[in-house]
Amino acid sequence: MSAVATRPSVVEEIAARRRVDIDEEISRQADLTPAGPPRPIAERLAAPGLHLIAELKRSSPSAGRIVAADDDLPARARAYEAGGAAAISVLCEPHWFGGSVDDLRRVREAVSIPVLAKEFVVDPRQLEGLRAAGADLVLLLAVLHDPAQLTALVDRAIALGMEPLVEAHHERELEAALATGARLIGINNRDLATLEVDTERAERLRPLVPDDRLLIAESGVRDPSTVGRWRALGFDGALVGEALMRSAAPSAAVRSFVDAGRQPSDHANEARRAFVKICGVTDAEGVLAAVRAGADAIGLNLVAGTPRALEVAEAAELARIARSAAPHQRRPRIVLVTADAGEALLANAIAAVDPDAIQFSGREADAAILGAGRPAWKVLHVAPEGNPETDHVATAGRLLAAGVERIMIDTAGGRHPGGTGVRADVATVAAIARDVPITLAGGLSAANVADALRTIPAVGVDVASGVEAPRVGADRPRKDPYKVALFVKRAKAARDDRPNTPFGPTPVHPGLIEVDAAGRWGMERDFGGRYVPETLMAALAQLESAYDSLRHDPVFWADLRVLLERYAGRPTPIYRADRLAAAAHDEARRLAAHAAGREPIPQVRLYLKREDLAHTGAHKINNALGQALLTRRLGKTRVIAETGAGQHGVATATACALLELPCVVYMGAEDIERQGPNVLRMRALGAEVRSVTSGTATLKDAVNEAMRDWVTNVETTHYVLGSAMGPHPYPTIVRDLQRRIGDEAAAQLLEVEGRLPDLALACVGGGSNAIGLLARFIGEPTVRLAVAEAAGDGMETGRHAAAILGGSPGILHGSRSLMLQDKDGQVVEAHSASAGLDYPGIGPQLAALAEAGRIEVAAATDREAVAAMKATTRTEGILPALETAHAIAALPKILAGVEGLAGGWPEEVLVLLGFSGRGDKDLAALTRFDDVRPWESAR
Repeated sequence: MSAVATRPSVVEEIAARRRVDIDEEISRQADLTPAGPPRPIAERLAAPGLHLIAELKRSSPSAGRIVAADDDLPARARAYEAGGAAAISVLCEPHWFGGSVDDLRRVREAVSIPVLAKEFVVDPRQLEGLRAAGADLVLLLAVLHDPAQLTALVDRAIALGMEPLVEAHHERELEAALATGARLIGINNRDLATLEVDTERAERLRPLVPDDRLLIAESGVRDPSTVGRWRALGFDGALVGEALMRSAAPSAAVRSFVDAGRQPSDHANEARRAFVKICGVTDAEGVLAAVRAGADAIGLNLVAGTPRALEVAEAAELARIARSAAPHQRRPRIVLVTADAGEALLANAIAAVDPDAIQFSGREADAAILGAGRPAWKVLHVAPEGNPETDHVATAGRLLAAGVERIMIDTAGGRHPGGTGVRADVATVAAIARDVPITLAGGLSAANVADALRTIPAVGVDVASGVEAPRVGADRPRKDPYKVALFVKRAKAARDDRPNTPFGPTPVHPGLIEVDAAGRWGMERDFGGRYVPETLMAALAQLESAYDSLRHDPVFWADLRVLLERYAGRPTPIYRADRLAAAAHDEARRLAAHAAGREPIPQVRLYLKREDLAHTGAHKINNALGQALLTRRLGKTRVIAETGAGQHGVATATACALLELPCVVYMGAEDIERQGPNVLRMRALGAEVRSVTSGTATLKDAVNEAMRDWVTNVETTHYVLGSAMGPHPYPTIVRDLQRRIGDEAAAQLLEVEGRLPDLALACVGGGSNAIGLLARFIGEPTVRLAVAEAAGDGMETGRHAAAILGGSPGILHGSRSLMLQDKDGQVVEAHSASAGLDYPGIGPQLAALAEAGRIEVAAATDREAVAAMKATTRTEGILPALETAHAIAALPKILAGVEGLAGGWPEEVLVLLGFSGRGDKDLAALTRFDDVRPWESAR
């Protein structure tokens, strides 16, 4: 039986033909005029974000002819450069791709950015010709070479001044690529043997590439959203060809891909980024590298006898270079690094260098640290294996309270104080970072800094040896500009699009921050859980599993962020409402006048977090868009939701219209009657609104009907629950999707006020708005948290919706929380003019916070809320939702310390109030309470 011949793969065919052509081509290249100096690419790719390598090719084996043979490639290359491409890739293979080395030369002459020779290199002699033609980078295919040959080619390319891009498309090839000295690694989604494209190949192989390499994704790009996904996963570049070549407007096409690769610039992401210090800089090149990379601080070492020690005059000159190299707003802080320095040395150094801070790394006494006359940073040393006998948290807390600006954690055990190049015990350092703000040092590099920042909630990182070039003899260590840039990039991007990754201390009980494995909250883990019919357990388990995989998936959060920014209108602004603040102050004085022994009423700086300006008019769109994306990830084809005020129903209908999902919204007949405009909006958006007539025909009953529907249609349907309540994992899901409110607001306040608020206040029903605003501040001991419940006709009447002030622990809608119930455990109906607060329970995380005393609770009656609603409209020209008006009505009570609320305010209070929605839906309430007058000072 004869053997059947196997057809060679496409890449083998191309390589075989290149071997045939090689001698003739090299002879033609012998007379080429050598190109100018190589244009560097590594530092360009090590800048923040993902960068575009725009490809020029006339044809390909998979696509056939793409452009005419006489297409003006240099003109197209100039358009690519104008659009923001970081480099140009030129196909040099003539038979399958219609390219040539002459194309490479002409393109190199036409642009000023680096040019990649995309060639099938089968012979080392090709490299000389490619460099002579102007190649700044060269593609090397791992599939064509054994590991030793590949390494030799990489070394030869580097010796010629070209940056090798080593391409792999499966694990074995990737292993060989990583074994070389190449800094650029490419992952091709196209199988070069079959030409088939697997669009998820690069994503699957990404975790195998260490962060100290620059990673380029190739092939399978049809639209910019793919580039956005790759940026979120940590790719540094994308090679895009056919999609650009087929564009009639190449410059504009390039811009869209470049924009998709930019590092996020929203407040919430920027606030999570770590402070980065490049320490032990010894020369001007190192200073400039740190400035270009965007480092926040540069450390100049004055510790005699250490490898990076500087004379005071040297430090002064390096400080001068740093300050002159960057504009004032982007200037890194200059930090003098000392250890048990004498007073004379410190005085001389301060006078000469004028440092922004002094780092004390030795055994200095507190008086010496605090008396130096400059902001003080103190280093605490932790043994590599941890030293549990030392209470670093107490020491750090004492120093911070005394005025030390920054606490640094470094590894002990070396000949010098710090500088061991060894990581401290992760568990020990993480435990410290959960209680006090720390900057992490010791053993960090571009390869591990991102993982360290995702594991340890440090507020900053410090690096010295991890960004240095190999040391030459006894010379002082020098920084490698590429390593500096890549370290800063990896550190700054570590927590991007990971909103649930801690980024600072949270010195409260863990049960107030996150659930346990059973979905329970609280210091005793006595709230939350999952109390549902057996028919829903499988669906909830599936939802929990799916969401667990998404909670820290940067691609999911990047997709949602883009939708929120470009569709929903985020970030929503904060607005300083001075006239409303004055009216609230006057109302607080009026209230306090009737209560004996009250403290003076503080002045108020009031900021409104304007969720009413988000698309659909309330915060609900944040959760609706997120859960609509989650529906797609679950593979479900239908959405149901409940709504009270109609805002969640409108938001869900909007998200479903956008993502082409059928939508059914359950709404109580009573709420349909009082929220007619929102009913019309939902129907206009294509949603079916089902009237619920059981019970009181309000929100509670709508939830009941939605759950009955889910039980019946669980295989095809996802229930988009609108509030942070219900069975696990819903309270976590909704909290995570709404926490952007507080994350944004905190960053916005820090920008305009330089600090966090004294008080964060929100109205509360089920809890999505309240936990969305307050989650960011739970672990901030200086921020007081408060919620305003709906007191309806008055707490004393029993006709209210105040589940915290008037409720008790019980089980409602699948969760154990605080709820309104009678002595037999039967649900007591809630009463409020506000349909969004007309619910007899509250989310379990808020119940846990209330039980622990972490939130203060006020209540406002219907009439008080309407008065506040009218006062806001009169003073600021903003019509708040009736729900929001409850928080506004509660503010004077909180300031006055009436009704059992705590006082103890400073002379001026910075207040952040969650302005959860707009009030056009509640105009009927103004008519119904026509006799209610606004606050006296607002009339």
